[in-house]
Amino acid sequence: MKKNKVADVFVFLLVIPYLCTLTLIGIGFNALVIHPASLWRTAVGAFVGALIMFGIKGTIQRPLDLISDNVENSFFLQTLRFFSVRRRRLYQLANILLDFILCGLATYLVRQVLTFDQIAGTAVGWVMLIMFISTAIGAYLEYDNLSIDPTQK
Repeated sequence: MKKNKVADVFVFLLVIPYLCTLTLIGIGFNALVIHPASLWRTAVGAFVGALIMFGIKGTIQRPLDLISDNVENSFFLQTLRFFSVRRRRLYQLANILLDFILCGLATYLVRQVLTFDQIAGTAVGWVMLIMFISTAIGAYLEYDNLSIDPTQK
């Protein structure tokens, strides 16, 4: 796979959906919690969000493995490996800690950027649309490698 194609698949299939998921966690937290600006409540929301992110990362292991088989660039390979939850406990804990920090930051930024009417209104739909389009583009770019159909190889 060419270097620029790997970068495109990485951005559309992993980075954009990852950022959209963080945004969805921030929107959901701020829409459901009455006083979301409390540091304690934000920490609890970030912890729950980090667990959700860890669970979501379990579903993308096969595409990660298939993409990483075609990666020669060590930076991309290490970044793909960081998204993997099949690593040593230390890396898993670092992954959860990073997600905890990013979920806390996402809840704070959503609260600062969007009004409550936007949070409780159409923000989820727009983020889901962006995530769907991004995932569709990423899957289209690398359908042959990501397909589970054995006749496609």
